[in-house]
Amino acid sequence: MLRVEPMPVPTPGPGQLLVAVEAAGVAFNDISTREGLTPGRRPDVLGFDVVGHVEQVGAGVEGIDGVAVGRRVGALAGVGGYATHVVVDARRAAPLPEGLPAEQLDALVLNYLTAWQMFHRVARPAPGRSVLVLGAAGGVGSALCQIARAAGVEVYGTSGPARRARVEANGATWVADAAAVPVPVAATFDPVGGPSLARSRRATQRSGVVVSYGFSFATGAGYGRAGALARTFGALARAKLTPGARVVVHTVERAVDRDPAGFRADLTALVDLLRAGVLRPEVTTLPLDRAADAHRRLENREVDGKLVLLP
Repeated sequence: MLRVEPMPVPTPGPGQLLVAVEAAGVAFNDISTREGLTPGRRPDVLGFDVVGHVEQVGAGVEGIDGVAVGRRVGALAGVGGYATHVVVDARRAAPLPEGLPAEQLDALVLNYLTAWQMFHRVARPAPGRSVLVLGAAGGVGSALCQIARAAGVEVYGTSGPARRARVEANGATWVADAAAVPVPVAATFDPVGGPSLARSRRATQRSGVVVSYGFSFATGAGYGRAGALARTFGALARAKLTPGARVVVHTVERAVDRDPAGFRADLTALVDLLRAGVLRPEVTTLPLDRAADAHRRLENREVDGKLVLLP
């Protein structure tokens, strides 16, 4: 159960920042963490991505550009974002401009960043090729549609029939599922994982790639952590042992940790596209004390685009 409780304001340690939160994103990762499906201990406070202002810096942070006290930043907190203040790793924070809505910027920090990395750094389809986006009405899915169309790539997107208009509004051709794609695509972006990967590979050219970036198949399905992980690793093993498109697992925090400078460059590029009107995040906001309602709505696929909590 999610509930609001008073807690002391944390103090940043070496290499960390204390951020006063303006907006905190809600993601499927938060739901799987709450359900105990992700590795590690269940945290006291959920919340993966935030936008806010730096209030305090820990030792060793002074040499990192753009994260000084008073600066607005976007950060991948990992946990703890559903709060008025959160401590984050300075390497996972990037400067953001003033003057743009915090909830719009927060959509860039996780959803659009994930989509940008998968499209431009992993799949890299050439203009004129086609891709398949599963869950194309969701936060990352809608971001992928917009980014792909801006790059001159044709997009097929799946969703339930009730959300078809949302998929088409982002420039994608709606299909009911992966089996309905008329021709094999150069890349498929799959947030479902597990048994979905085999279907995604069948929809993808043998020379193409399936980018796996989640395991929502396990959410609400009654699996324990061991069962969800076993099905995930089993699907990945079968993909390696059978002919067809290769599967790449993308985890945004690992990509950021490997290349913090690339993370900042990617976020700067996304802000420029937002200002130019090329990217159009659809954001639903709720007060922080309605975090439980936010999780219910996300689990029930009732939200188009990004869901953001405002402290």
